[in-house]
Amino acid sequence: MELTAVISSYGQPALLRTCLIMLERALARAELRSTAIVVMDNGTLIPYRPAELGVADARIVRFDNRHPFSVACNRGAREIPAARYLFLNNDVFLHPEALLEMLDVMRDHEAGIVGARLVLPDDTIQHCGVRFDGGERGPYHQDHGKPSAIVTRVTSFPQAVTGAAMVIDHAVFTALGGFDEVFPFGYEDADLCLRARQLGVRIACAQGWDSLHLESFSDRRPDRHQASRRLFLERWRGRYAIDGDENG
Repeated sequence: MELTAVISSYGQPALLRTCLIMLERALARAELRSTAIVVMDNGTLIPYRPAELGVADARIVRFDNRHPFSVACNRGAREIPAARYLFLNNDVFLHPEALLEMLDVMRDHEAGIVGARLVLPDDTIQHCGVRFDGGERGPYHQDHGKPSAIVTRVTSFPQAVTGAAMVIDHAVFTALGGFDEVFPFGYEDADLCLRARQLGVRIACAQGWDSLHLESFSDRRPDRHQASRRLFLERWRGRYAIDGDENG
């Protein structure tokens, strides 16, 4: 298999259906020889049915109870091994050209992990790379909240990218042992990227197209990241390069 797309999803079948429609368009534009889609039903109260998702060849793998994002992604990757994996949130609607660009960046820049430029519904930046400062802030999304029209579209090479839309090479994913399942919610993507950098893997972010990210549409708990944040800072504080605070 050339590429397997893995989507961890809880509830929101209409949201997931739209995500899958946009994913199929992006896959078609990428013109890969063989692709697969794995939907990880992460404990949805009423299990997903293939007919309601509108994608006949998507494989649905169900957890009866909710698991961390890291666990669901790792399980999905094992379901259909591939040369590359696309990890995608169910609240991300890929631009039809976005996946093709990500794969081109991976090839042209010899990157092992490539993220995507994501915008919020008001056309401001949700993600275009992850920066790190030396204080309590730790990792944060570069240019978050800025109008997309004023943010450069030049391919960037940050220390980390979000797992909401991430392509990773199979060999890199295997060498890292996938996402670290110790993280209950969040920061597993930044951890993955920093561990990859320790192996000499290049991280890139494709900036040419704006894909829509509704940002935590399925989970709006204000404290949802706290436990993972503590774990991340305990592991990595003082061990990443300091980008500085872009807001001064």
